[in-house]
Amino acid sequence: MTFKTTSLPLFSAIRPGGPLREYIPARPLAEQKRWLLVTPEIEDLLTGRARSGIFPNVNAELLIGRYALGHLLTVSRQKTAEKPDLEQLVGFNEVWALCPRVPRPGWRILGRFYEKDVLVLLRPWEKERLFKHYPQAAAETEADWIKIFGSRPAHTGKDIGDYLSGVFKDVDEKI
Repeated sequence: MTFKTTSLPLFSAIRPGGPLREYIPARPLAEQKRWLLVTPEIEDLLTGRARSGIFPNVNAELLIGRYALGHLLTVSRQKTAEKPDLEQLVGFNEVWALCPRVPRPGWRILGRFYEKDVLVLLRPWEKERLFKHYPQAAAETEADWIKIFGSRPAHTGKDIGDYLSGVFKDVDEKI
């Protein structure tokens, strides 16, 4: 199922020739419940048109497929020793990272939520490089957002259920 929007700014961003593309999982097996919108740079990375030999990667595609289908994702909104699939960067304004951990050394694809279940991925970072450049990465992500959506703020929420439907585990909750 293709992403449909009634939001004019989002419609403008994903129109042909616009700055974003809908990223469809390599092998969608059911109806999508969540959507990833990506820049052409990220689309080229994930499909292997850029950095051939690193991507496409089965593990990254499985993560994207689980996200899109509403299947189990591990999520964190704070610094943690856990290894979540999706994490909010602490101390930065609604910047999130999708976390493909393979291929090694791992990647973080930064973005922001446009609305519940719609994650806009704007900047890819190799994990080790990102650890030394969080402020720069967050600032670039926010600047990219402003270029595309102007003054429209990123989606916010009090808990993970405000960002995602489907199945997720908040790794910050201690049982």
